[in-house]
Amino acid sequence: MKLSIKSIEAVKPSDKRQEFPDQLIKGLRLVVQPSGIKSFQLRYKYAGQSKRLTLGRWDKGLTLATARDKAREALLKLEDGSDPLHEKRQKIEAAIERTKKATIGAAMARYEVEHLDKLRSGKNAKIFLQEFKAEYADLELTNFTKDMFREMLQNIIAEGYEVKSNRVCTHIKGFMNWAEEKGLIEYNHLAKVKKPVKVEPRERFLSDADIKLFWKATEAEMEPWGAMYRTMLLLGQRKTEVAYMRFSEIVEGNHWHLPSARTKNKSRHDVFLPTQVMAMVHRENRIVGDFIFSTTGSGPVKGFTKPLSRLRAKMNELAGYELEQWQPHDLRRTLETNLAKLQTPQNIIDRIVNHRSGVTVVQRTYNQYDYRAEKEAALQKWADHVEELVA
Repeated sequence: MKLSIKSIEAVKPSDKRQEFPDQLIKGLRLVVQPSGIKSFQLRYKYAGQSKRLTLGRWDKGLTLATARDKAREALLKLEDGSDPLHEKRQKIEAAIERTKKATIGAAMARYEVEHLDKLRSGKNAKIFLQEFKAEYADLELTNFTKDMFREMLQNIIAEGYEVKSNRVCTHIKGFMNWAEEKGLIEYNHLAKVKKPVKVEPRERFLSDADIKLFWKATEAEMEPWGAMYRTMLLLGQRKTEVAYMRFSEIVEGNHWHLPSARTKNKSRHDVFLPTQVMAMVHRENRIVGDFIFSTTGSGPVKGFTKPLSRLRAKMNELAGYELEQWQPHDLRRTLETNLAKLQTPQNIIDRIVNHRSGVTVVQRTYNQYDYRAEKEAALQKWADHVEELVA
């Protein structure tokens, strides 16, 4: 049978595999499977071995003319001493490897090593990205669509985690920005997707009545959680800053020095501890080690969710009704609000909580006065106020 468009279309499958050689190109054959699939194949010898190179399928659009061109190209490579089949396999393996590197899982592994592991907030970012990484690890970056993104965020909201959906949104977009910078994608097609939930700024702070309940409730689990949360209330510093507090950071008795690597704004910070906090720092029943708040002695406290839930539940029990829920960051707002009520100037409050609001770059550069006396007096006045309130 001479191979032509009509003859190829006319050939019917049988119960056995059929081969029809081409009359123009030596080694080129039409292969017809019992299933009816028709494909072109080149037979040749390389280093004394017979080999078969599949060129493509008729039903996938490969024409006779194109099959002949591919066969000629392969025979020319053979003439130059190359094995066409080996080259094809190498190209396939290279394409598979490129695809693997372009997957979300592979890109995320690079992102963690090259970016997140260098950030103080890297561990927190990994938590928000873990579901995205697990679900779409094998998907190519460019194939993660806006619809997939929005559906993922809506599923998080449906589970009751509205704030989490915004965090996940931010971190995935940050990851895609990084992928664009590294040339893994041409552009971040998720950049204009807005956060799914509009979160109102929190205004919650503990009232005097709340502080009394808080102080009483912390007695139920003083070591180390009660002591840690009381310290957060009295100092107004961020949760991780207090939780990872070390004895090696305390200098000159009551001077707690936070290096820039330990603060959110990467600016070194000095906190002068009132006597009530010093008593908790040097409490007798704490677990011995450099970390002031620890459950093991070898590292800082971990797993804040359950202790916080127990503390809230205890406060509700003491109150006899369910209080408006508060977050650890609300303790910081409580300190700022009460320092203002105690007539503390705003610039001193900002320096106590390590805020840069209202301070120009020039002022930060040239004004190196540490305001120790003012900060120490303000925090001691607040601690005395709390002690009197809860007595």
